[in-house]
Amino acid sequence: MTTTAYDFSLVNTYFHISPGGVEHVLDEMPATGFFQADRLEEMMRKAGKVVQAVDLKLPGSFIGTSLCNLSITKLIFLAMYGEVLELPLSNLTFQIDYEEGHGHPHFGYRIHEVRTQPIPAEDGDAFVAEDWKRFMMEDVTPAVAAIAAASGMKPEQIWAQFGGIAAMVVDYVQKMGLPAAIMERFEHHFRLLSEAVPSEAFQRKRNPFQWQVRHVDNPYQEGERWVMRSGCCQYDRREGGTKCFVCPRMTPDEREQEVRRIKAAAIS
Repeated sequence: MTTTAYDFSLVNTYFHISPGGVEHVLDEMPATGFFQADRLEEMMRKAGKVVQAVDLKLPGSFIGTSLCNLSITKLIFLAMYGEVLELPLSNLTFQIDYEEGHGHPHFGYRIHEVRTQPIPAEDGDAFVAEDWKRFMMEDVTPAVAAIAAASGMKPEQIWAQFGGIAAMVVDYVQKMGLPAAIMERFEHHFRLLSEAVPSEAFQRKRNPFQWQVRHVDNPYQEGERWVMRSGCCQYDRREGGTKCFVCPRMTPDEREQEVRRIKAAAIS
């Protein structure tokens, strides 16, 4: 068991990122393997087979958005500890976590060495913003491009999902009842991530964490609302697959039809 002075329980539970790695390894490779197309495609095919994907777009989508999870992990550490967690791909092993009979696979990372940097007292925001810029330019953006190419997608199909994923995390964190100081740091550093990192770092016209949050009514709980995804996760690209209820591609008529189906199933 890997021990550390930092608490990874939250990010391990939701993002499968920790020094100890995942529990049920279906396959793994150095995260720098994203740039080895043959090996990456092999990982995608293994994950796709588990969920009966019709092509590589579904596993490619989830592998691509695991990079958003890395970003959110850095954000959470900024909020919890006021420190920058270093997560270059060279310090990570990418892992597929899957236990037979337990639904779909998860995609996570084992951190080889936990390295952090304190935020300097002077020009702290500039220091953090520069770290974000470097992380995106050197690690995330090239990896998004490589994953998109290997899966037959455009990079934008991966980037488009980052805003919604981040919004879901923000929504969850706001409901956790965290100490005020942690919430203040979380909100401050999310603003830095979404506003201070230039679009060029992502090789797109806009920072992907800038997204106008949209909601839909929870069909299972009256009065509760869910955050919509900002981009399609490709979950319907499997045998017999359907769109997620929070998919932005789902039309109002399709969503209403799904609501009726859910309510009918609850009665029967």
